[in-house]
Amino acid sequence: MGREEVLEEVDRRIKRLQAEVELAEERLRYLDRIGAPSKYRALRREDYSIYYLLLMAVWVLLGFLALIAISHRLPYGFNFSLLPYLFVVLVVIVLPLTYYYLSRREEPKTPMDELEERERLARLVLSLFYVPLREAIEKDDRKAMEGLAEELLNNPVLAEAVEKTKEGDPKVMAYALYLYSTYRPEMEGEVRETLSILSNKPLRALLSTIIEG
Repeated sequence: MGREEVLEEVDRRIKRLQAEVELAEERLRYLDRIGAPSKYRALRREDYSIYYLLLMAVWVLLGFLALIAISHRLPYGFNFSLLPYLFVVLVVIVLPLTYYYLSRREEPKTPMDELEERERLARLVLSLFYVPLREAIEKDDRKAMEGLAEELLNNPVLAEAVEKTKEGDPKVMAYALYLYSTYRPEMEGEVRETLSILSNKPLRALLSTIIEG
């Protein structure tokens, strides 16, 4: 397999991701035309339970402060521990905050959110990986390939996008680029082992060229 075949594999992935972007944009435009954004916002009803919990926390806190004030005015012989009330106050204050945090984390995504996310991830993989990879292969720029390997390992945004778009394992892809960039004949075993676990087709094609002659 020669360089042209490798570039064809890269171009296929680029076209697939470009089609993903275009499809997402088209669906977003359609949803916008039918007024879907406002409908989805309406479906996300405001949850007022957090306000009731906060009101309860304020009420309990005021009750606790009132108990403290009363205890100081009671006769010396009538005394009681405020520790249980303090514990209840802390629980009632922490509960609404915890509920609010968890409810925000679990808020379901709308179809528009998912489309925007798919478009964003596809654009990231295109601009940060496949476009510079194609240029590096075309020029046989092995330094640029090492730079891409570093980017896959050190850029969590790119690594996440690569995984979510199912382009492969970023660490294995980075190692494949390192092997290609620094290849020596005694590394053939490592290359073959990496090929057995490498799922990214363009990088498989690229790495195969160094052991196929």
